[in-house]
Amino acid sequence: MVTAKNTKPIILVVDDTPENIDVLKGVLNADYAIRPARNGQIALKAANVFPLPDLVLLDIMMPDMDGYEVCRRLKADAVTRDIPIIFVTAKSEIEDEIEGLQLGAVDYITKPFRIPVVLARVQTHLALRTATRKLDTYNQLLLQERELIESIILKMRSADALDERHLRYLMTPVELTAGDILCATFTPDGRQLVLLGDSTGHGLQAAIGGSLSTYIFYDLASRGFSGEKILESINRQLCLRLPVGIFLAATMLEIDSTRCRVLHWNAGMPDTLLFHDGVCKSHLSAGLFPLGIAKNIDILGGATEFVLEKGDRIYICSDGIVEAKNAEDAMFGMDSLVAFLGKVAEGGHALLDLSAILNDHVGSAVHEDDITIVEIQI
Repeated sequence: MVTAKNTKPIILVVDDTPENIDVLKGVLNADYAIRPARNGQIALKAANVFPLPDLVLLDIMMPDMDGYEVCRRLKADAVTRDIPIIFVTAKSEIEDEIEGLQLGAVDYITKPFRIPVVLARVQTHLALRTATRKLDTYNQLLLQERELIESIILKMRSADALDERHLRYLMTPVELTAGDILCATFTPDGRQLVLLGDSTGHGLQAAIGGSLSTYIFYDLASRGFSGEKILESINRQLCLRLPVGIFLAATMLEIDSTRCRVLHWNAGMPDTLLFHDGVCKSHLSAGLFPLGIAKNIDILGGATEFVLEKGDRIYICSDGIVEAKNAEDAMFGMDSLVAFLGKVAEGGHALLDLSAILNDHVGSAVHEDDITIVEIQI
C-alpha cells in the first residue's frame, strides 16, 4: 500500500531463480520499490509486511510451494486478498493460464520476459489498483453520507407522533427509508386528518419528499388548517423544492368533529374503499394528479364529500398492494383486496394477514414497492 504521495509503488517479486529476480529488479527499480522473495513461504510473510505490496509478480514453478498455492493463500487472507497478482512463468499452455486466472490472478506473463510487455502490464494493473482504491474510498464516503442522511430523515419522521385513534394499519417498507408515509392527527377543533402518501421511487429519493410532506402536514394541522390548505401547501413546496420527476401520490381524509361527514382527496392513489357491514359501498377514484407535478391544481375541486354512518370502515392503500406481481407478472389487483377486506369485516382475517396473503401471491418473485393499508373506523 502506498503510504505517502512520493513513495514508489511496492512490487513483491517471487521467484526461486535469483537471476530472474535480478532481471525484473533491473527493469523496474527506477520507478518501483522491489521486495524480493525466493520461495512461497517468504512470499507469504513479505506480502503481510506493511506497507503492503501494491502488486505481486509471482512465479508458478517453485519447490515446496508453487505459485498456485501462494496465490490461493494470498486470496484467502483478508489482509492480502485485494493485492493484484500477475503470474510470471515459463508455463505457456492455455490451461495453465486459465487455472491462474481462476485462482484470482489479474494477468499472466510468460518467460522469457519481454521487457515492454512487463512494463506495460505492471503499469496497467497498478493504475487499475489506484482507481479501485479511489472508488472504494468514494464508496465508503457515500455510504457514510447515506447513513447520516437516513438517520436525519428517520429522526424527522419520528419527531411527530402518529395519532392512532380510530386507526388500524399495516406498513411494510422495502427499504429502511420507505417511500410510503402515514400521518394522522386531530386538529384543535376536533377534526381528524389522515394522510397516506407514496413518493416516487424508493430509498432516499422517496424519503426526502415524504419527510417534507410529513413536516408540513403536522405543522399546519396543529395550527388548525384545513385538509385543502395542507394539500395546497404540500403541493406548492414539493414543486418549489424538489427536482422534476419527484412527486407524491396521496390520499387525504378530513373527518369532521362529529365523525358524520368526511372530505376525501385522492391524488394518484388506488381507489379508497368504503365498507359497511362487510360490504364495499363505494370506490373513490383519483380526482387529482399526484402532488409536486403542477404548481396550480384545483385542490378544492378534487374533493369528494360524503356522509358517514356508525360502523363504516374506510380503507386507503398504496399501490404496492394492488400492483404486487407474482412470477407470472399477474397483479394482486383491487378485486382481491376487496374480497380480503370483506373477510376482515366478517372476522375471517385480521388486517395484518394481508402481508402473508401478498407473500403467497408474490411467491418466488420479490416485492418491488412499499406495502401500506390503513383502516379508519367510524
